[in-house]
Amino acid sequence: MGSFIGRENELDALQKLYNKKGFQMAVLFGRRRIGKTTLVNRFIQNNKCKSVSFISTEMTEPELLFRMGNDVLESLAPNLSGKINFDSFDSIFDFIADEAANQRIVFVIDEYPYLAKSCPYMNSLLQKYIDHKWKKTNLYFILLGSLVSFMTDDVLGSSAPLHGRANIEFKIKPFDYKDTARFVPNYNAEEKAIVYGLTGGIAKYLEQFDRGLSLDQNIEALFFSRNAFFSEEQIKTLVTSEKSNPVAYNSIIDAIAKGKTKYNEIQSATGMSDISFCLKNLISAEIVERRETPKPYYVIVDSMINFYFRYVAPGASLINSGKGKIYYKQKVKQNLHEFMGSVFEKMAKEYILANVGSKKIPCFVTDIVEYQNSVKVGKEVKSVEIDLLGMDGKKYVLAGECKFKSEKFGKEDLEIFQEKTNCLSAPNLKAILFSLSGFTDYVVKNAKGFALVPLAKMY
Repeated sequence: MGSFIGRENELDALQKLYNKKGFQMAVLFGRRRIGKTTLVNRFIQNNKCKSVSFISTEMTEPELLFRMGNDVLESLAPNLSGKINFDSFDSIFDFIADEAANQRIVFVIDEYPYLAKSCPYMNSLLQKYIDHKWKKTNLYFILLGSLVSFMTDDVLGSSAPLHGRANIEFKIKPFDYKDTARFVPNYNAEEKAIVYGLTGGIAKYLEQFDRGLSLDQNIEALFFSRNAFFSEEQIKTLVTSEKSNPVAYNSIIDAIAKGKTKYNEIQSATGMSDISFCLKNLISAEIVERRETPKPYYVIVDSMINFYFRYVAPGASLINSGKGKIYYKQKVKQNLHEFMGSVFEKMAKEYILANVGSKKIPCFVTDIVEYQNSVKVGKEVKSVEIDLLGMDGKKYVLAGECKFKSEKFGKEDLEIFQEKTNCLSAPNLKAILFSLSGFTDYVVKNAKGFALVPLAKMY
């Protein structure tokens, strides 16, 4: 197994449960390519324990039964492989119970939603074995699933048969910007940040970056070559996986990427009579997010998909004709800083929340929101947008501004920010400024009491 990066907290949680005696159960879920399987494989490797890892796929019940039976025998009793056959999942689970009676065995069912969909009784069957047979054994049972809505509703939901059976349950999230940087240790701070923007911290995407290549070489190879990993086919599969009417989903993503962020704007751009169902699914898949402002709007929160639809898809013809590198250098590279604007805001939010309670943050915050509102100033109504607004309960306590550009955060940037914060009725509001390229002497001198954070200091 290759190098393993991050996930220390998740490994620690799995290990602590493993160290307890008797039957234990863990449920891990998270979007595809996030690294769930890699995490569990590393945990098993660390413990050098007896284990069965069964990966469900879209197969019929007999096919899944046959494959699970083979995996169980090959892992736990290879001398019996080919000599006995399991005629039901009950017989497999009985066999596992016998094997785990006097020894710790880890039993993993990966992509569990596929098994449960092919065998609708599976939730109830597992409940029966957990409650009556496995609880008397030393089995460590782990369920993994990428279909988040199924895992939260049908496995962990209050009315689900398996509700309350798991000792730990947690969602595997993308890597934050600091762990993402560990995949490209030789890059400078700006390059590391851009890699975070291009991958969104998704493990499978980060693994594609070649440490021996420059950032431009990696971008060209992964996005702008004929055999690019982030191909049109892969992107469309990711967006429309397990969804009917894939054209509708791609049309919605394309519309948002082109700046149509309001519901009516998206609906008009797609020509669809009703986009609510598709939007709901895209939000559930963590590709799109609805921002709850006085005038709600939608954004693509999967930054890799956002980059693809905004900058790669428009050049598809040139890329397919072998001119992808030229297209990247002439039309895309100059826009990387613009693309990174929203990504940098996300990084700043991660930085603030990770450092709450330390001297790096000028006040205590419990949450951070984006602020967009129309504010009356005298007789004039102004549209006010603030990148980051820190909350302590329901009070505004911290305002933040982020600039990902080659120029230093300067006098004009500071004055615009101060003008916006003056529109808020929030006394004693603290401020924090983030900048790719640092701050001018004017800002350092005049931003009294402000926390000034250049990108390099975020790592």
